[in-house]
Amino acid sequence: MLNRLRQIKPRAFIEIFGILLLAFALRLVALGAREIWYDDAFSIFLARQDWAHIASGTAADTMPPLYYFLLRVWLNLGDDTFTLRFLSVILSTLIVALVYALARKMFSARAARNAALVTAIAPFQIYHAQELRMYALLALALLGYVYAFHELQFPNHARRSNIQLWFVLILAGALALYSHNLAILTLIVADIFLVWQRAWRALSKLFAAQVVSVLLFVPWLLYVPGQLEKIQRAFWTLRPGLIDGMQLLLTFTTNLPLPAWFLPLALFVALAS
Repeated sequence: MLNRLRQIKPRAFIEIFGILLLAFALRLVALGAREIWYDDAFSIFLARQDWAHIASGTAADTMPPLYYFLLRVWLNLGDDTFTLRFLSVILSTLIVALVYALARKMFSARAARNAALVTAIAPFQIYHAQELRMYALLALALLGYVYAFHELQFPNHARRSNIQLWFVLILAGALALYSHNLAILTLIVADIFLVWQRAWRALSKLFAAQVVSVLLFVPWLLYVPGQLEKIQRAFWTLRPGLIDGMQLLLTFTTNLPLPAWFLPLALFVALAS
């Protein structure tokens, strides 16, 4: 790792450092002023319980417990809104750094800089960086998984040992599973890629590593069917329609709380002009 850092030019260091500072600053804007909504309040409530009650309370809900465990530890630093949300800010800023590292490996230094900058200023990322939820943790774990997978499939002469990379991939996969029940949908994308490449030997190794990740997840896997059944049976959100999808797109690309009637109004104005 140190050798790789030495290969980065001083100008690139300054650029990524500036981008990380920008990302960090944007995620701090009005961090403590934003209202606590239901999911935030639920996270705070669970984090204030003991370990056993966090596990049982989460089992009765729809998500795995990892984020709530981390938030419980984080509570030792303070229980005000700013401090509690600061955990997600740190995780989200690390996402920007990992995006840079991954894009640099996959493409070029210029592409890495641009990718990190887009991630730093993306309203969608900033929105979830200020939530008391597990989404920043999930994204960070999945990026770590993808980074390790890429390093294993496209190694270079300066790569670290395969044992370390497999460890990172297994651990990141397990952390993603413990962060969100739907993380498995992203993990299997790597399998689909290897099937498409017809890399059967690599696929068998990846599958073995994924089995280890799932085995680490087994203590919670027993609760997943009940959680998924609860979502199917009675969940607070309705099946989204076209208007909901467009509203979501506008909200997360502008970070503005746009009401549902805004879309037809905007379309009318656009057509009229």
